[in-house]
Amino acid sequence: MIENFKLKVFRVVAGTLNFRRAADELHLTQPAITSQIKSLEESLGIALFDRISRDIRLTPAGTTLLQYVRQIEAISNDAVAALAPFGGQEGIEISIGASHTIAVYLLPRLLLPLQKEWPKLRIHIMGGSTNEILHALTMHQIGIGLIEAPAFRPDLKIEVFGEDELTLIVRSDHRWADKTELRAAELVQEPILLREVGSGMRKFVEEYLEKNGVLRQQLRTSIDMNSTEGILAAVEVGLGVGFVPHAVLDKALETGSVKAIPLVKGPIRRQLSIVLLNGPEPKGPLGQLLKLLRECSPGVRQGSGKGVQETSATKSISAQKRKARLRKEVP
Repeated sequence: MIENFKLKVFRVVAGTLNFRRAADELHLTQPAITSQIKSLEESLGIALFDRISRDIRLTPAGTTLLQYVRQIEAISNDAVAALAPFGGQEGIEISIGASHTIAVYLLPRLLLPLQKEWPKLRIHIMGGSTNEILHALTMHQIGIGLIEAPAFRPDLKIEVFGEDELTLIVRSDHRWADKTELRAAELVQEPILLREVGSGMRKFVEEYLEKNGVLRQQLRTSIDMNSTEGILAAVEVGLGVGFVPHAVLDKALETGSVKAIPLVKGPIRRQLSIVLLNGPEPKGPLGQLLKLLRECSPGVRQGSGKGVQETSATKSISAQKRKARLRKEVP
């Protein structure tokens, strides 16, 4: 690794705010970590951490240094990547920030070809909300952000690379399970499970409902969750109906534990976006990740000579409609 070792130790400690976890990550002893930080502070003549009992936190000087150290890390990774054609790949690290659905259901598919191309690559993934991802990017904690909610930041480069659908699901024995279409107004009749207040997913659902004459105050939202998987599990046991990204539904639809119900004037779609700092595009592994993201374009409806392509959600709902028609036709 080209990055100065003391600065690397500082960066990892600053990222974890825990000497033991930093030691585990760097495969060093805790005294060795403490010694490196002490040596760095002595060489700079300033304290970088406040030590309060067993807790530590960055001093203002430490916070300032961390921003520069993260920039040094990015430049170091670019330099190592540039040397890769000459046979060197040792010590390349990338940090990716991603919203939950992208981190769990999209990113793993893209990391496999990335690791095949860069076998010594070390990848750090930080999950979080859109605001958390944007903050981490501006603080140089990550090299690229992948978000699900719209963002308007002139200080950042934001590029749409795909879309997904938020799907209404009900338990398989629910009274709506055989419906081929549901009006927004009918949703006030049932307990509805949504993500927590302030989440991007909830915002998209509430905007759709309001456009179709249903105010959020009319909804029976006695339970909200900060987990998409939690909503799916709650619907499966009959706690209500819910909205989840269609990407999470493959197994549940296959086993028949829930049904996806199409909406009148639906579906609810949201864009997936790449976020980068202004400036040249990253090279090396991050550059290849960008290429993979642009090529995969999940869920995007693209025009063709034969018309518009179906998304996975549309295909699933179409299949359910065909089954419903068959049930009606068979005596």
